[in-house]
Amino acid sequence: MLMTEKETIQICLFEVPEKDQAVIQRVVSFAASQGKPYALQPALEHADIIITLDEVELPSNTALHIRIGDTDLPCDIVLARPLLVTRVMRAIDDAVQLLKSHQATFSVETMISTPEAVIPSPLPEPVQAIIFQEPQEYTYTALVVDDSAAIRKQLELELRTANIKAEFAETGEEALEKSANKTYDMIFLDVIMPGIDGYEVCRKMRSSKSMKKTPIIMLSGKTSPLDEVQGVLAGASTYLTKPVQPEQFQQTLKRVSKWLTNFSR
Repeated sequence: MLMTEKETIQICLFEVPEKDQAVIQRVVSFAASQGKPYALQPALEHADIIITLDEVELPSNTALHIRIGDTDLPCDIVLARPLLVTRVMRAIDDAVQLLKSHQATFSVETMISTPEAVIPSPLPEPVQAIIFQEPQEYTYTALVVDDSAAIRKQLELELRTANIKAEFAETGEEALEKSANKTYDMIFLDVIMPGIDGYEVCRKMRSSKSMKKTPIIMLSGKTSPLDEVQGVLAGASTYLTKPVQPEQFQQTLKRVSKWLTNFSR
């Protein structure tokens, strides 16, 4: 999706208690010292990322929204209390990656007509109809297992482009529970997660008779051949390194979809 031409990611603290503001201020100050392009911005209309409370109504502007507190209300990322510096840093990094992952989604016409746009919330009607309109029927359903909100959102968009519905799990334990209760056409499985790792999850999935042939695509930031071999030994069908490259991901989807069409039934 579009990024502004400014050099900073501007963060607006919207009705956030002083204690929480102090933590976020520390994160932004530390990030700035590390060369990360973060800046606090009090004006809502100029913010790229807004951090707000779960009980507060989202302001109607074009920023990406991070909510503080467990909530079912619509938002891009939920930041649970207590607000730890490391947790806030990861949430903001996820938000930045989410902005970047959307960068190429819009058409040239949209880029020309809205040069200052970031992730709209809600999206303008024409863009919403092009990008986020749900198809009447998906070709396949995938389970995406990753504890990063940015990666989950990126893969959701890539899968939707291929007419594949995405469902999600944030831990290996949750993935095993979901796959035991529902049949998925393919699994995208992160290696490093809280709790049991992706290799163990893959082994447990392969031990199920119903998942012997299910394509399992391992995702990892590690690039050594040993890691790839370990994934294959665990039962992975193929292996993709993170950050996921859209072209490579779509090529993998085509191979997996072709195999499902020709051999899985």
